[in-house]
Amino acid sequence: MILLNTRMIWDRLKIPITSMSWLLSILFILIYTYNTVPPYYYFIFGILALLFFSVSDRVAFFFYITFVLVTVFYFLFLAFKDDWQPSQQAMAIGLHFVFLLHLFSLYSLSKYMYQVSSENRMLTTRIEELEDYVLEDEVLTRREFEKRSESVLSNMRRRNETGFYLKVSLIGLKRTVRKNVLLTLAGMMHTTFRKDYDLVGQYDDTTIVVLVQNTNEQGLEVVMGRLDKLTAERLEENALKQIRWTIKKIDGDKVLDETAVVK
Repeated sequence: MILLNTRMIWDRLKIPITSMSWLLSILFILIYTYNTVPPYYYFIFGILALLFFSVSDRVAFFFYITFVLVTVFYFLFLAFKDDWQPSQQAMAIGLHFVFLLHLFSLYSLSKYMYQVSSENRMLTTRIEELEDYVLEDEVLTRREFEKRSESVLSNMRRRNETGFYLKVSLIGLKRTVRKNVLLTLAGMMHTTFRKDYDLVGQYDDTTIVVLVQNTNEQGLEVVMGRLDKLTAERLEENALKQIRWTIKKIDGDKVLDETAVVK
């Protein structure tokens, strides 16, 4: 339990701590190397830093280790060549440590950002899968409704069946009551239409859509009569007046006309 809590705390603090280390180290480097290091050194250092965000973890770590070894031997070479004094050696060691700290902070930030980005993509995919259904009333979402409609319409065309596409728009309702009316109406429609045969979906925050297959005008009239009775019992008269219905007959259409959905 202690290890788990420690890990959770570190997961929350690792990016802020790493960011502060990166910022403080770069300020220190700029202050103590200003006018003493050629500008192209900074350019090379910047190119190396950008590599961390564009290569794999293994390649980035290889670049980091290579940089450490190359700079260590380079400073040793300069120390012997120029016969550095102890104060100069101490300054070089300190600057080298800060350089490595800065580079490691940047390396860590790139990996943390990649990890967060990967987790976000995974969660987004998972949410899209979970949103295939509105679990409260088993009403399909727009994504799942469109996916299933393709199969239903294909079968209707092959069998030369007649069906209907219904769109219910609640855009005229006040926002304060729109969500409740939408959920209530969607639930009633899912109950009224054939659960294992017709498709009922929530297209967006103001629209419910229904795909009724293998039904003629008389059959639709019977279903709509039952639905009108339910809506009259459960919804206020003022709300009923604001609901707009669109009905389109389908004679084996391959796809739903976009204008029928969004108009």
